[in-house]
Amino acid sequence: MHAYSIMDPVWISLQNKQQVHNLANGVEIGDFCVQCHSPVAALTDLVENHTELSAEVINTFPPQVKEGVTCDACHLTTHLPDPTNISIVNHDYETVDFKLYSGDTRYGILDDPIDNDFHNSVYHPGYDKSEFCQNCHNLTVDERNAEITQFEWEGTAFQAMGMECQSCHMPTYAGQATVDGPERDNLHRHFFPGIDEALIDFPGKTEQRQAIEDLLQSAAEINFFDTPPDTITAGIVWNAKLIVSNNTGHNFPSGTTFPRQLWIELIATIGNDTLLASGRLNADGNLLDFYTDPGNELDPQLHMFNTILFNAEGDSGLLVVSIENMVAMTDRTLPVSGSRTVNYSINIPAGIAGELLVSARLRFRSFPPFYLRHLNLESLIGNVNIFDVDILTEMIYVSSS
Repeated sequence: MHAYSIMDPVWISLQNKQQVHNLANGVEIGDFCVQCHSPVAALTDLVENHTELSAEVINTFPPQVKEGVTCDACHLTTHLPDPTNISIVNHDYETVDFKLYSGDTRYGILDDPIDNDFHNSVYHPGYDKSEFCQNCHNLTVDERNAEITQFEWEGTAFQAMGMECQSCHMPTYAGQATVDGPERDNLHRHFFPGIDEALIDFPGKTEQRQAIEDLLQSAAEINFFDTPPDTITAGIVWNAKLIVSNNTGHNFPSGTTFPRQLWIELIATIGNDTLLASGRLNADGNLLDFYTDPGNELDPQLHMFNTILFNAEGDSGLLVVSIENMVAMTDRTLPVSGSRTVNYSINIPAGIAGELLVSARLRFRSFPPFYLRHLNLESLIGNVNIFDVDILTEMIYVSSS
């Protein structure tokens, strides 16, 4: 995903939109977006026209730039960077602190590296520390939280137990780091699975999707808060209370939480009768959230776990409000080492009897279709995968009297 970072069509579209927006307000942000998505391009001032960046233009760049966050962007670094705080007020945008020592030495976590013909290899203790990632994965804007994965992790039990970003996103394996090298048990995978995936044809796309699915299936779980009764009498409204627990070392979802969608799909049926269906997609592939159903009438029991931004005028949502003009944020993400409870009211009609099947899925996707249409990327909607993080089923007998 680091190699994909500069070729990502969602990022390219957003980068261009942000450039045009800021220039219309008399502000030039230059390499602000580029500095994390291709550090080499930013360090060499390669991008001349930031408002018309495209895949075609990027493909004319040298390979060291087209590779996005390259091997060297990390393995030439010898310092732990600070979190990034930009200032719209002071027009201070290029704040990511890359210090790449472009010699013939590469740094890593092996304290006894094997010599090779390509570069010197030197041990550096910072490469398995979460702070190594925070310059690009922790962003505040004039002290307002935009992407704060590092801050969410700090001070948690995960930090106390020595669980770093690399523990989950660069899992260790046993093998050889070099051809004919010694067997080691502390090598790190470099797939960097998170919750974003390639939406275009890209090397390793299939393997990456599988790595994301494997990671997500241990990220959270869904259970009944109270043990359901064996039998329910018809003619009542049964209140089903669920608890969704976060197993990750940061909030879930984390990062850019406003476009990401984590939600519960809950279906309750008796035979061929559907008593409740919440969290389903409409014909356009969208959830019936406040974008599609502003009156909260079509799916009033929908439960989502994300953030919603509000501006000074009281407007809200992904298409209207950004961190730049945000004055408040509703945070419904799952907290670290925490959970959220949700309630569903299931109307059991009088006179009905049989087995009530309650089926719940905790589902995730990186972008809703309406957002990709907004970015003129409708052709990519079919490439967005929906991952089932956890599944819960329960059978309860309904007595007619």
